[in-house]
Amino acid sequence: MNGIFISHSTKDRELVEQIVELLQLGMGVEPSKIFCTSLEGTLPTGEDFIKIIKDNVKDRGMVLAVITPEYLKSQFCMMELGAAWVGAEYLCPILALGMEYQDLGASPLAKRQMRKADQEKDWNKVYDELLSYGMISANTARFHKKLQEFMKYVRRLPEKTDRLYTPDQEGYYQVIIEAARTVPRPYRCYKIKGKLMIEGLQQFLDSESHWIFYTEGAYDDLKAGDQVRLKISKTERRRFPDIGFARNIYPGDLKVIG
Repeated sequence: MNGIFISHSTKDRELVEQIVELLQLGMGVEPSKIFCTSLEGTLPTGEDFIKIIKDNVKDRGMVLAVITPEYLKSQFCMMELGAAWVGAEYLCPILALGMEYQDLGASPLAKRQMRKADQEKDWNKVYDELLSYGMISANTARFHKKLQEFMKYVRRLPEKTDRLYTPDQEGYYQVIIEAARTVPRPYRCYKIKGKLMIEGLQQFLDSESHWIFYTEGAYDDLKAGDQVRLKISKTERRRFPDIGFARNIYPGDLKVIG
């Protein structure tokens, strides 16, 4: 492999810059071998940036994808990921802090081996893989020193609460419950930790919270931290004085899975 293409959302620039620093100063990857659009001077003025990105995915060989809620929402990032799927010799997805495997829903990433940005053992594996591909020379003392600095940075980041859930092939979402809402009997209402990707409704994602709503006894009562598998029967967008715009998610099926 000739280098590393870093696929990411521009909204995650600070995290990506820290990853680039870990690759360069900790693992010894030469700056010329890293293609990252957030780095100054990567995209020349007036050039076809889509062609440049596609060419670099193919030429670099390795694609390191920084998976965040913003990444999953971005059509451009999905284009990069598609190019990586076809042209990359080695695709290495990194889940950012607060992201879980179930957040990937039915996306192609759901079946890939993932690494987590806040796990030292996963960065050790990335380091070993770069060594095996001959992209770097071993210097474990330098690597572990820089890795400790990186881990301090990552663990100071606030956990993302805007997870984006996509359905699996059967139309089910796996979500995490954030809180219960007090509503008149005989109803139950629970806030989802994140939002559901619902076809045709993406334009509302940034301006509403998502809540599971059903009649008492239809399903088990829930609590914060429960992992739930549900299928949507219908949804309704409403505005409340205390929480603003909210989308009621009426389940057609719901089970607690953890």
